Amino acid sequence: MPTAVEREAQAIKSEAKKILLIVVIVSLVIYAFTGTAQVKPEETGLVIRFGKVLPKTLTEGLYWGYPWPIDRVVRIPTGVSHSLVVNNFNLSPEKLSEGLTRLGQDQRFATLSRPTLSALVKPYLVTADLNVIHLDLTVVYRITEPEAYYRAAGDAPDMSQTRVQGIATNIIANSLIQTVAEMEVMNVLGDGQSAIQQAVAGLAQEKFKALKLGIEVDAVQINKALVPTDLQGDFDRVTTVQSEKNTAIAIAQIEANQIVNEAQAESSKILRKAQTYYHATRSQAHGDADRFKALIKEYQDKGEVVRDRLRNEKLAEIAPYLKAPTVHAIRDTQGKQKLIIIIPGKPE
Repeated sequence: MPTAVEREAQAIKSEAKKILLIVVIVSLVIYAFTGTAQVKPEETGLVIRFGKVLPKTLTEGLYWGYPWPIDRVVRIPTGVSHSLVVNNFNLSPEKLSEGLTRLGQDQRFATLSRPTLSALVKPYLVTADLNVIHLDLTVVYRITEPEAYYRAAGDAPDMSQTRVQGIATNIIANSLIQTVAEMEVMNVLGDGQSAIQQAVAGLAQEKFKALKLGIEVDAVQINKALVPTDLQGDFDRVTTVQSEKNTAIAIAQIEANQIVNEAQAESSKILRKAQTYYHATRSQAHGDADRFKALIKEYQDKGEVVRDRLRNEKLAEIAPYLKAPTVHAIRDTQGKQKLIIIIPGKPE
């Protein structure tokens, strides 16, 4: 017959088996649930089975698959916009101070002045006319190809912050260097910023596509475009001269437009006078032609009468210009001679 100690030992052993069974069952249940995943509305799920990405993607909802390590779900934030601040060429005051302190402690730069050290620390862009500027921008992008993005990013705790962001930042910085190098400094600081944003977006997108990063640029916005502090005075003077130049050009343009308008008005006036003279002359010519035709017809009917009348009219016209009476002998159509005396005098 078992003793009390043996009975107690058997009871403990039985309890241990029950606890172990419960632990095993719970563990199996928990393990089974490792194959589940919740995909949010702004996410796209990728199923990774034995390290291989399955072609079918997951949309919003609960997914039930094989437990780990067979299946694993990676959630890619494709439904939201992401942004990158590219400040490679415009350090914050804190980083600038850190850089100056670091260089100041280096014995190789011990003899250099603070402005010189500042020039060594500050990153800058070189323009086409060999000027330097500081510039930073913000790039807004979306993840458009989840599988390509995952392959480029690799496994990361936060799929919105992976090595893709570092690669993209360097690509955008290089695109900015290339774009600014083809523009003059005053254009970069002024009206050319829209062109810079478009060019950087285009160049960056080409490289994103070539590297299969799975992202697409939505917008590029320049935050700051500044000249070096040590050169601010020189740039201010250049800006003033440029403003004066533009003002002078505007004034000259106004004057030129005024002169052109006056010339056009004068030209229109001369043209109108010419047209008036043309129509008047043309009308007079038509009138003279009509009178000549009528005169010819009249002469054909009454030749001698018409001839005498024309001669008398012409003699009357020249009479005021004569200094003394003049006698003219003429013959009529029958051969008879006639004397005409022209007496000087003004016509009535």
